[in-house]
Amino acid sequence: MIKLDKFAKIKEGKLKGFKKSQVSRNLELDYKTISKYWDMTNDEYINCTKQSKSRDKKVDKYKEIILGWIKEYRDISTAQIQDWLLERYDELDFKDRTLRLYVSDLRSNHNLPKEESMRQYEAVPELPMGFQAQVDFGEIWLERKNGSKVKVYCFGIVLSHSRYKFLWWQDKPFTTLTFIDAHNKAFEYFGGMPKELVYDQDRILAVSENAGDIIYTEGFQNYLDSAKFQVRLCRAFDPESKGKIEAVVKFAKYNFAKNRIFEDINSFNEESLKWLQRTGNKKVHEITKKVPKEVFTLERDHLNPVPNLFSSKTNNNSLPYIVRKDNTVNYKQNRYQVPKGTYRPGLEINLKTKDNKIEIIDIDTGEIIVSHGINNGKGKLIPIYHPERSKDKSIEEVYKKTALALGGTDKAIDLLDNIAKEKTRYVKDQFGLILKEIKKYEKEVIEETIIYCTERKLYSAGIFKDALVYINEKKIQTNDDKIYAPAKLLIPSKYKGLKPQNRDIREYVNSFKGDKEKWKN
Repeated sequence: MIKLDKFAKIKEGKLKGFKKSQVSRNLELDYKTISKYWDMTNDEYINCTKQSKSRDKKVDKYKEIILGWIKEYRDISTAQIQDWLLERYDELDFKDRTLRLYVSDLRSNHNLPKEESMRQYEAVPELPMGFQAQVDFGEIWLERKNGSKVKVYCFGIVLSHSRYKFLWWQDKPFTTLTFIDAHNKAFEYFGGMPKELVYDQDRILAVSENAGDIIYTEGFQNYLDSAKFQVRLCRAFDPESKGKIEAVVKFAKYNFAKNRIFEDINSFNEESLKWLQRTGNKKVHEITKKVPKEVFTLERDHLNPVPNLFSSKTNNNSLPYIVRKDNTVNYKQNRYQVPKGTYRPGLEINLKTKDNKIEIIDIDTGEIIVSHGINNGKGKLIPIYHPERSKDKSIEEVYKKTALALGGTDKAIDLLDNIAKEKTRYVKDQFGLILKEIKKYEKEVIEETIIYCTERKLYSAGIFKDALVYINEKKIQTNDDKIYAPAKLLIPSKYKGLKPQNRDIREYVNSFKGDKEKWKN
């Protein structure tokens, strides 16, 4: 049942001549609900309300047990109540929404509001000057002049004592190298660095954290070894433990970045620095009631000096990029190929643009790995051109090698030409299989197989392989027949023409009788 005010608004909409669909949208009610009450009179609505209150509800049979749970566990959720009911009764004959409304009515009728667990906070004294800064990331979608959207990523850092801020934006996600570079820019902006920095457990700086035993990424660990500042990681999913920087990133996104037209990342960073001077660091902080810029003039002297090693070396034309598993580098929605074998997990290179060309540079050595012309399309693969590795040349070489291995006869050439014609896309694979298989057989078997296939027009490396097996087995069988054939015995010439003497059978009979008489005696 809907409440009386909703029913009245449905009737009002009908009287004004609105359609059911319009009333449904205005009141945010289902179209079927509007249809149910559309032609209902006031008396019918009152009777319907009375019936709904008087009739038994399906959940009533569980009332006492549900009420007991609510009284004992004031913070119990409806979802948990439903799970406990299913645990005891296997199946329920009502919908989730029915149970939610029923539990809500029970809490209201018995004055048992749900107790929400509330985290308790305690104000802490302000940290000393130059001791700590907090770091975090943010991201926001912006609009370009042409109406397209772009996501920009923000690195934010704030000094905990003065609330003096620094922001650095990118039009691509931060990597370990760009994260480190943002630190260098911040330290240059501050004119020093704090003794401790507070971070979230982000994958670009920490691999894992186990009860305080932190394993940092290799790049960030090298940076820490040289920078010498202390690191404190917040516990996972606990952003409130670094509330100062959370507020800064939110401030930057919605006071500076939101609704700003994005032209390019360099001008965006310039505008961001001006905003910091104009608003971000000049506006009175609502907690300290002081201007961050004014407090910072005192805090600056308490910062540690920045090692010369970290002086900014950023070239606006040179940016770090990740090498992907397929040995390509993504740049402006295209994939630029690097030599095979370049990829290693986590490998980054510098990408420098100059005179409509891209130079992909080894970060460690500074050597150019490969150069490409910039492609203005989207989603394209820009390959490395190897004139010495031309596909046609490669096929020609394997063709010559296979023809030579097959004896170079006219039949062999005819066989290869037809295979190349039949299997155009797989020529190298076909010839490679033939080269592999013929190593197992004698020259005679190979020659017979070539003839067998060409006569029957069987132009496939797979069939050629089977034919080799067939002809070789046939040859072996023929040889075995020769080995085990009956031997022809030759009679010496001096015995030729002689006939054996034939005895009378009676001689054998008389001899047998004589032997028999001896046995009797």
